[in-house]
Amino acid sequence: MRRWGATDGERAVTPREGLVYGVGALRAAAHGDRMVWALHRAALTYGLVPVVTVGAVADAYRTETRGDRLDALLSGAEIELLGREGAQRTGELASRVGSADLVAVSTAEAAARRNAAVVNTRQTALRSTTAVLGHELVQYAV
Repeated sequence: MRRWGATDGERAVTPREGLVYGVGALRAAAHGDRMVWALHRAALTYGLVPVVTVGAVADAYRTETRGDRLDALLSGAEIELLGREGAQRTGELASRVGSADLVAVSTAEAAARRNAAVVNTRQTALRSTTAVLGHELVQYAV
């Protein structure tokens, strides 16, 4: 059986049902990255609301001075809150993966749980986390 996007000799990827932005995508948007903004506009045009974990939002506001651009991007996104159960999932998963990057781990966990692609820059932590979850990571690197 051939999966979506497969050509002879290529490994295909199962279509994703959404987008999750990591802190790298938020930083790129704050810097006016055209690819991130074009992807964001296209997602919204097609009725796809990107998801951002609360940790990624906090980290982006911690490091970026262009809060107005972050505000604009986040106004069209769903902010996923963590809560006790989410914090427990993220902490336990970070322990299993051996990562202290809780933002990347929570981003990867949200993407796996939602069957979503990730827009981010931290490939190592994301790939390690999704591998432990048995989820094939589809990532758009910015």
